[in-house]
Amino acid sequence: MKTLMIKRNNDVISGMFLPSAIAMILSTTATFLANTVDGLVTSNFLGSSAFSAVSLFTPMVSIMLLFTYFVGVGGQVLCSAKVGVGEKEEANAVFTFSLIVGLFFSAVFVLIAVFSPDIIFRICGVTETERPELYGYIGEYLRGYCLGIPSLIMVQILEPFLIIDNRKKLISISAAVLCITDIAFDFINVLVFKGGVFGMGLATSISLTLQLIVLIFHFAFEGGYFRLSLKGFRAGFLKTIIKSGGLSFMRSMATTLRELFTNHLNLAVAVGTAAIAARGIQGDINRLMFCISIGMGKAILPMTSMYYGADDKNGIKRLFSYSMKVSAYISGGVGAILFLLAPIIVNVYTDDTEITSLAVFGIRCMAAGLIFDTVLVAYQSYLQGIQRIKLVNTLCFAERFFIPVIIAWVLGMIFGSKGVLASVAIGKVVLGILILFIIWANRKEFPRKMEDYMFLPKEFGIEEGAELYSEIRTMDDVMKQSELAREFCLAQGRDARISNLISLFVEEIGGNIITHGRPRTGKEVSADFRLFVKEDKLCLTLRDYCEVFDPQKYYEIHKDDDPESNLGIRMVMKLAKDVRYINSFNTNCTMIII
Repeated sequence: MKTLMIKRNNDVISGMFLPSAIAMILSTTATFLANTVDGLVTSNFLGSSAFSAVSLFTPMVSIMLLFTYFVGVGGQVLCSAKVGVGEKEEANAVFTFSLIVGLFFSAVFVLIAVFSPDIIFRICGVTETERPELYGYIGEYLRGYCLGIPSLIMVQILEPFLIIDNRKKLISISAAVLCITDIAFDFINVLVFKGGVFGMGLATSISLTLQLIVLIFHFAFEGGYFRLSLKGFRAGFLKTIIKSGGLSFMRSMATTLRELFTNHLNLAVAVGTAAIAARGIQGDINRLMFCISIGMGKAILPMTSMYYGADDKNGIKRLFSYSMKVSAYISGGVGAILFLLAPIIVNVYTDDTEITSLAVFGIRCMAAGLIFDTVLVAYQSYLQGIQRIKLVNTLCFAERFFIPVIIAWVLGMIFGSKGVLASVAIGKVVLGILILFIIWANRKEFPRKMEDYMFLPKEFGIEEGAELYSEIRTMDDVMKQSELAREFCLAQGRDARISNLISLFVEEIGGNIITHGRPRTGKEVSADFRLFVKEDKLCLTLRDYCEVFDPQKYYEIHKDDDPESNLGIRMVMKLAKDVRYINSFNTNCTMIII
């Protein structure tokens, strides 16, 4: 019996992925926008030297976030896998561990900023003997910024868990709080308090702290899936978190090293502060646009881990196809708009003609490479979700460090700062070609189909003929899948009684979803239905994109009602060896093992 699947639009997949991606893009944008606003206000009110110093501090922020990604992403991947199979206690233990480690790293970076700031200055390429005109400015900015370091780190750790916990709106609200307060405090600093560069850093610190307070309110008072708990904790969690988070750590480290090298190279070939300022403007816009890439990656990673943990090959294929298309469409459109608006954007920073000419060129180069950047990051996040560690490491350092650095060095030596600015786009084209050849070499044939790019293990998924998979949107779909479920169970050697009960269960619970389900805003009622055999156990999974509905609780509440009503649900609940319900990514997922 072949695997059956009704081909429809990715309603549940799109309902999970797109809102999550948008929320993560907005949140990541807010974090970098805070630094961008600092740059804009600093450039216009405090001068180009002050702005150059602030822009050179940005790689240090990336270094601090390296450890955040290591802990947060590792915990997110492991939690998503636990959520995929309904293991709530272990997911909470991972959540608790992630927060504790995040607090530890926060304390370490604050201590370095307070007691050994010269370490940070050297990392940023500024010392008292080299670029002394920037030394004082970057020191003042660090003194103001260091108070917000704990909030910067903890916000990035908490947000992925909020995505899983259906709190995307809260993430958007916290991002709005950060943007609004940072802009307001920046202008208050320069217009009222005259606080200089120190005030710019302090304004960002206060805004980051307010953002964290908004998120903490949910965990402290509103309730939800995640709670501080060590129940279910196992020593093996640490190994898995290191393994999963290490990939993001390496990728972020490669990115940070690239930025540091490029900044140092630009400082070496620059003939004046105009080239440094232009690189700073390009860096600001590049980081702002890179939020699209990061948001897509943060959305696809936990969902890939969830489907991979559930051994759901059909689900992961649909997710891969949809997420890659969305990443290309959004980044391509934004890149085209950015290319056209580059002169207007640069004029917001400065009216210096020398800086303007270089900065417009730099932004347009970055805009041309945006679509490659976004798709590559989303692709690597997918590979990380399916645990292709060696492949991701190879792509990571090729894409984030080796090729960009080599191209920046070659073009910088030949064309100076303009070559460094152009390397952003040229590097992306080379990287895209490189990845195509890596896939070609791995498969030993040119990749043509979507699956050729997915690198799924041969043993992944349910064996041929042992799975029934469909998307349900109408009562006709429900009745059809009910009958197919009965035929499937009989074909798998189940007796007529069990087969009929499963059929009746699908009819009743599917009918309840279609008839009584309340869809999320702007969505139709829909559900992904999966019936399969694994290790001689009959497993049924139903995932719908509707308001919260736990069938197990519903059964407990109504089990003493009319014994003739919901007979299929009642009987299957009694027969089930294990029943799990998870509400995550704004979907209800019921898992039943017979």
